Amino acid sequence: MQTLKFTHIAPGVLRLRLSETHGTTLAERYSILTIPAELSDSGITVDGNSVILPNGRKIAFSFVEGFSDEYNSLRDSLAEEFSDKYTDFQAIIGTPEDAEKPSPIPAEQLPPESCGAIKFTIDDNELFYGAGEGANDRIELRGRAYQNWARYQYNEIPIPMVVSSENWGVFLNARARTFFDIAGREDNTLLCLFEDDEIDLFIFTGENYVEILKHYHMLTGQPMLLPKYAYGLTYIAPIFSDQMEVLADIERFRREHIPLDHVSLEPGWMKEFYDYSLRPDWNIERFHICSWHMNAPKPHEKIFPQVLKRFGCKLSLWRCLRYDYTAEAERVIAGGSVEEYGEPWYDHLKRFVNAGIDGFKLDPADMLCCFDGMDRPRLFNGLTSMQMHNYNQILCTKQVFDGFTQQTGKRSMHHYSGGYSGIQRWSASTTGDNGGELGAMIWLETLALSGHMNTTIDMNLHHKESIHFGMFVPWAHLNAWSGVEQPWYAGDEMHQIFVEYARLRYRIIPYIYSAAIEGHEESVPMIRPMPIAFPNDKASIRLERQYMLGDYILLSSYADKVHLPEGKWIDAWTGKEYYGPCDLDPYTPPKNRGGGLFIKGGAIIPGWRDRDFIKQYDDSKITLDIYPYGDSEYILREDDGESLDYLTKTSCHTKITVHETTEKVTIRIGERVGDYEGKPESRTWLVLVHPSDIDNDQLLDVKCESASDKVIFTISDNKCGVFDCDASDVIKR
Repeated sequence: MQTLKFTHIAPGVLRLRLSETHGTTLAERYSILTIPAELSDSGITVDGNSVILPNGRKIAFSFVEGFSDEYNSLRDSLAEEFSDKYTDFQAIIGTPEDAEKPSPIPAEQLPPESCGAIKFTIDDNELFYGAGEGANDRIELRGRAYQNWARYQYNEIPIPMVVSSENWGVFLNARARTFFDIAGREDNTLLCLFEDDEIDLFIFTGENYVEILKHYHMLTGQPMLLPKYAYGLTYIAPIFSDQMEVLADIERFRREHIPLDHVSLEPGWMKEFYDYSLRPDWNIERFHICSWHMNAPKPHEKIFPQVLKRFGCKLSLWRCLRYDYTAEAERVIAGGSVEEYGEPWYDHLKRFVNAGIDGFKLDPADMLCCFDGMDRPRLFNGLTSMQMHNYNQILCTKQVFDGFTQQTGKRSMHHYSGGYSGIQRWSASTTGDNGGELGAMIWLETLALSGHMNTTIDMNLHHKESIHFGMFVPWAHLNAWSGVEQPWYAGDEMHQIFVEYARLRYRIIPYIYSAAIEGHEESVPMIRPMPIAFPNDKASIRLERQYMLGDYILLSSYADKVHLPEGKWIDAWTGKEYYGPCDLDPYTPPKNRGGGLFIKGGAIIPGWRDRDFIKQYDDSKITLDIYPYGDSEYILREDDGESLDYLTKTSCHTKITVHETTEKVTIRIGERVGDYEGKPESRTWLVLVHPSDIDNDQLLDVKCESASDKVIFTISDNKCGVFDCDASDVIKR
């Protein structure tokens, strides 16, 4: 018999569970979800069939019993709506199928053969966000149903959490398929339907959206921090390139001063195309890397990965996924041997890492899709691949993260287009084979609204709009796997535009990387959709064609209208100033730009000198582009960019404040608080102040609190500042 239990987890977090056993769930067993060791009062109270939030908001709930007529009707209706968006996938290899093998999972932890639904009463004007990649045409979710099931090219990263504009939300702890219906089938009702799982969910509440994301991250893990180079530019080489063709491309990147840090090879690098085995070899006709090179005690200086490193580039390899990850998950829990549990999937990657490989692109095809009616093998843990479908998306990325970090003591740059709850902790993500235009842009926003920050798109080299927003995402990515997708073959106009945007991105890497650290430490996503950045601006709550990157940069794309919230805004392309709230309708960017880019008044934007790759120069000199407007402050966050110290200690912080009056602009640069390997003993701060009126009589007072640092400052007559860029030199060549 199922019983209802409420558990206070932490301030702002209440667990509601209708269960027979209330035992450990699979998510907890596999550390996909972690309940704090010490529980504390949530501040949420329960009164009969209502939960009462700390602010007094009363939310009524009711249950729909599993297998009842009402449940069956709802389930059948939802299943029919998503009938073409639900699919089996191919047999997982790696553990022989044995139907008689008993499950190593204790009976009370096995997935229950139960189901049900819960309804929450919502207000007339309440809006909802989140659900991972549940929608790609808007960020506000009310009025529709959403399926939480990982599915290729439809919803590759479902995250079963929705958050209300009234600062509360629900997160479903379920391995099976679940659904949200947000006032679609029934007015003023949030329906959460569980299929083949008990009702188990967490209710979150907080002062703002970011507090709710902190609660979600407390349970599922803080966003991982990629190695610093990964926040530069990644180039995926054509699928059948050989080593000399790739090197020729890299030489041209360098010759044209197109900054680049990371190269990735598609499955053509393998001797057997799309090799799923645990013993893939290099195609030595394309990449002359022999078995003895792979078995050497250290990387050989003449092989391709080492040549790339001399160009300042890291290297990743495509790997195909079709494996039973539950065996390694169970081995870790039991402390068992490889002989008993089988070879962990990551182990076959070790020899590549030893030879100088820095990361992996994980192919989702056989994990996310294929065809109904395929075999459903029983996995090592005794469950079927269909029962583990959503969790397999996490186990594979978790094991790559764990394997690489244990092997190297450094951060991995691996990415995957699939995912589920907790993906932010274990992997970077792309939007996969879904293009790099408006739908992908919206997906990055909905993922940010769902707590996942290290995301990117396949930039479309032939669309200015795609380059425009694709260079201002968490990590930038030019996928040239097919056709001819190098910038120098895109025509003079697009060639120059691409180079200018790439150079702009690299100028503000300190700003981008600081936002990444803040995302890890404070749960603030790097991409900040308008409802997060401006929750009190009613015109922002449904805007999906613009977002903030970090604190001070507003980007719009695929839009002929831009909304500027309250405050001062500077058009980064023209220097023209606006005061919000206001709408620029129509807004037309310059011909050589793909959308709007606006600097928020009060901005403090750290940057550095132009460079071809991130480590070409050190960071002993940092530029601060400052746009005074009243009082503002900024914390520049830094670390070594590659170690795992970020998991156990806070980064180095430098607090910068600006105070503007009609008579004076006062700038203070604080001490650099915190240490890291390679921290400059002293720093030169190049302060560029961009006033509204270059001819005014404002005094400028700039001081640095650190005795070891020095400041060089000037008043700039260029309002665009760091975003003023001309790459006509690449065309003149």
